[in-house]
Amino acid sequence: MNQQQIVKDVHEINKRVCFNLWNVANVNSKLNSLSPHLIFPQKRSGKIRISEQEARVLYCSVLNNLNYFYSMETPTKNVYQQKGQTPVSASTDLSMFINSGNAFEKVVNVEFKAHNPKVEDIRKDIEKLIRENIYGNWFHTLKNIGNKTIPTLFDKFKDSFQKCSKNITKKVSFVFCFCVLEKKWACTKEFSFDPSHDDLSAYINDFFDLKYSATAKSASVKINKLKGWTLVGKRPENNTQTI
Repeated sequence: MNQQQIVKDVHEINKRVCFNLWNVANVNSKLNSLSPHLIFPQKRSGKIRISEQEARVLYCSVLNNLNYFYSMETPTKNVYQQKGQTPVSASTDLSMFINSGNAFEKVVNVEFKAHNPKVEDIRKDIEKLIRENIYGNWFHTLKNIGNKTIPTLFDKFKDSFQKCSKNITKKVSFVFCFCVLEKKWACTKEFSFDPSHDDLSAYINDFFDLKYSATAKSASVKINKLKGWTLVGKRPENNTQTI
């Protein structure tokens, strides 16, 4: 299986996971014909709990119907000093493999995140994706967005990549996908940076840029400038677009 096919498959997997997430019921809602058996649970406070775990489970469900194998919490090849004084092995949330004869080849590392995490929580996973030196996928679940949600989040990614700049010694390629549950809307884009001829600051400033208008109460997202992002939407007004 060539790299181009793997990249195409990662985009399709992300799209399927988004649609599955949009059909997940919670303990207080009704099922529809496309609802998976997975549901969002309820906290003791009565609020519905949404985390990165739902996306991870649904990602595995999609992989179960494809010609990929996968592992969870995959130990890294490199060691990382993210806490304490001693470098130790870390883990990747999920890794995808292909099987050729009797051997398994790891072809994609996947990291899952939800909501608006701290910069350090983003940075340490970006570092893993960079240093493990295979294709990466970042799948991020958001409950809802307003005008400042994604710009604020994107600033954290810019900061994280700058802090990891010393680790970028060769070309790095990831697929980023941000899935918004309440709007049934997602945006996805391939990050492909080559330090031999690209400037990191200029690249990440251009990459993490999406002009839109949205409010928490509105079901739709108005796009002002896509900047290369592909949009995926379940609702008619949020249908897939590419510029």
